[in-house]
Amino acid sequence: MKRYLMLAVLILALVPAGLHAKGNYSKAKKDAADAFAELDGKGPASPAPSASGAKTAFSDVDVETAVLKGTGYGSNEKNAKMDALAQLSSSIVAQIKGNASLSQEEKDGKYTESLKNDIVVNSSVFLKGVEYTQPKKAKEGFEVTAFMSSKAVINTITYLITTLPDDLEMLDPVKYDSTLTTVYLAFSLLYSVSEQAVPERKKYIDILTAVKKEIEMMASHGSIYFSAKTGTKGAVEINGKADQINKKIFLKPGSYTFTVKAEGFKNLKGSFALSKGDKKFVELILIPEKMGKKEVYLKVNSAVRIVDDIEKALLDFGIVPSNDENLTHSIVVSLKGTTITVDNYRKYQLEVDLHTFKNGVKYKITHYEHKPFFVNPQNEAAKIREETRNVSVEVVKKFFSTINLEEFFSE
Repeated sequence: MKRYLMLAVLILALVPAGLHAKGNYSKAKKDAADAFAELDGKGPASPAPSASGAKTAFSDVDVETAVLKGTGYGSNEKNAKMDALAQLSSSIVAQIKGNASLSQEEKDGKYTESLKNDIVVNSSVFLKGVEYTQPKKAKEGFEVTAFMSSKAVINTITYLITTLPDDLEMLDPVKYDSTLTTVYLAFSLLYSVSEQAVPERKKYIDILTAVKKEIEMMASHGSIYFSAKTGTKGAVEINGKADQINKKIFLKPGSYTFTVKAEGFKNLKGSFALSKGDKKFVELILIPEKMGKKEVYLKVNSAVRIVDDIEKALLDFGIVPSNDENLTHSIVVSLKGTTITVDNYRKYQLEVDLHTFKNGVKYKITHYEHKPFFVNPQNEAAKIREETRNVSVEVVKKFFSTINLEEFFSE
């Protein structure tokens, strides 16, 4: 009798928990839909017309007053608009960098890279109310600026909430991932709007937080994306199972090892851990397998001696550093560090500029700003030296793994 009684109690304890979890999500979703519909001034939320499906109209609104914008270029007007939309999508992530801490950022610091990739891929589907300036002639084609007003942003958030599924329990990993991306996008958009435009912005952030937490509780898988430059042919083996690079891969929570095998490059090995709801993004730094030795003039401007570390990194790519300024190809690496003193600590900001030249003409460049870190009088010199070396080598490797070396060294 006791055994049956205990079993009955166990069943009663389990069933309400499941119903409670589902009920919390439904309530959180409804609260969010009602709140943003009211903020939008439309009553019950309804999908806004797609920018791609509506008749194109050029706004007379001053672009400078837009809360989000991106300028694109293309050989024709259509390509320029597509590039402008991609740049606007990227700016959404930039708006919340350093201002908001979402779960992916809390886990491994890779939130922005993963979300940026997802938003750019889905921007034409998700973003509503995007307006465009009249295309104008540029040096090589056309220039267009895409922009969104505060009203368009709120309208988009309202629309995004209406696209959330009613039931999360039966979602497959792909649809679950899309749902999570939708919520993160809503967060990003909300942070782009000023508190003057939305006086109770914190209240709406809390409302979205409640929805996000409910969705994350239902996660069964995580995802990882191995990114390589366009045109790279290869595959990634995760725990012995092969899959494509430049594709989102869904896996159950756990620890994994991987080997990237790409045509013309050395194998790359590593490991990672994945938790429920993770959205990891790995930018592959691939080193050419066979590369003829090319002598290049190298100049390094840095308060910390890092020239030896950079030379070693370049040698992996078949680039032989030289002091001969008359060589056809040259590389200039410049590092700048700035500090702000706070009590007994100093906040250090490191910036790296890498410029390449071919026959005296600038070829390609990159600029990188490292996340600020704190130092104190006891560890300042060692910490700055270590970070400067690590960051500069990483920037050099990433840069030369993404450009076309054969094109750079062609006569």
